[in-house]
Parts: sequence; structure tokens; C-alpha cells
Amino acid sequence: MASFSHFFLFLTLISSSLSLSHSLTCSSQSFPANRSFTNCQDLPYLNAFLHWTYDPQNSSLSIAFLAPLPRPLGWVAWAVNPTATGMIGSEAFLATLSDGGHIASITTFNVTSYSSVLPSLSLSFPFWDVAAESTNGHLCIFVTVKVPAKAKSLNQVWQVGPSVDSGSGIPTAHEFKADNLNARSVLVFDESGGGVTPIPAPRAHGGASSAPVPTVGGDDKAGVAGIRWRNLGLVVSWFVFVVCGIFGF
Repeated sequence: MASFSHFFLFLTLISSSLSLSHSLTCSSQSFPANRSFTNCQDLPYLNAFLHWTYDPQNSSLSIAFLAPLPRPLGWVAWAVNPTATGMIGSEAFLATLSDGGHIASITTFNVTSYSSVLPSLSLSFPFWDVAAESTNGHLCIFVTVKVPAKAKSLNQVWQVGPSVDSGSGIPTAHEFKADNLNARSVLVFDESGGGVTPIPAPRAHGGASSAPVPTVGGDDKAGVAGIRWRNLGLVVSWFVFVVCGIFGF
């Protein structure tokens, strides 16, 4: 009887894990009709997602960026770097929660150095339709940005952090784990469908360098596959645990 109970538990865990792997994909996310997007990507770091639509008629890119808050009063950010591929020089849209954690708002920042992250009402490119929403522990940033005519890609950076100074509104530093250092890529948005290509992370403070990042192709399924492999590892771990429990009886 005990063996049957363990086997039933194993089947339940398998079902839950497969359900989880299905839900953690951008293709399972939806938006109101006035915020629909033609492409989406499971970003490879920080459990983040990007939805986008490129309009070649006016050279604009409309995006929805979602990431889980690391703490209830933390922050998430999506940024464009017009001149480089890293954090320095990026121009960011940073979302936070206020009014007791119920209202999401966005502040724009120019990141001129690691020690200088300053609010800025204007960026080097036009942007509009800025909004933020909070749902299921995630913050979502909506914005449309102007891109150079005939451009096919842009350098993007995304990040999450623990808190924002209540007096200055300046975000506190994010962690320097591998996911944080690697959270940047080139977003290809032309009519071919686009995709995300990760870039090797910058050197961390103190001169330490993170491991090289393997290149991921532009197929929209790249991020999905990564999540599914991680969930498959969880399933296998549970399988070994339960089998050991069964034969232990």
C-alpha cells in the first residue's frame, strides 16, 4: 500500500511539473485587445519575458516586458542601449510598486556609470504609451520606442532589484549573480520574426569575470526550451527521490 501511495504522489508531481513548464512561457500570456503583440520571447535570464510588435511604417517598436519582483517593494527594468551592449549607456524604464504595493509606476533613467543612475524625463529617443501593471507577483512594463529607420535590431538590457530609496527614488543595486550579469541581448525585430541573442556578461565589480554565455539563436522557442529543460531536471530529481522511497519499503 505504501508503494502505491508513493507512486500516486510521483504521478501527481509529474503532472504539476509539466503544467508548470507549460505556464512559464510567453505563449501562455495574454493581453487586452488594445495591447496585442505579434512576437514573444522567453528571455534566458531572470525568468523574464518580452512581447513585441515592430511597425516599419513609423519605425517603432511596441513592447511588453514582464519579470517577477525579487522582493515585494523591489523593481524591474527594461532598457535600450543605443551605443553599446551593456548596462553603461543604457536608457531604462524602471517599474516599481507604490501606495502600499498596489499601484505600478514607471520612471525613466539614464545609466551613465555603475555609480550614477539618475532619473531623466527625456531619453535620446522618442517614446510613448508608457504604462505599468502588476499581476501575479510580476511587474509588466508597456512602452513604444522609436528606432532608427531601417534598423533591424537594438541592444536591450533587463534587470531586477530589491528596493528603491523612498526619498530619492533611486533604485538600490541589483545582485551580481550570473543571471543578473547576463541579462542583456540583441533583439532582432525585423519582419523575419526576430529573436534574442545573448551577449557575454560584463566584468563584475572587483575585476571578476563571469563564464562565457553560449549563443542562443533567434528562434522564439529558445527560451521555452531552456525553461522546459530546467523543469525536466526537476521532474527527474523527483523521480529518483520517489523511486528510492518506494524500494525503501
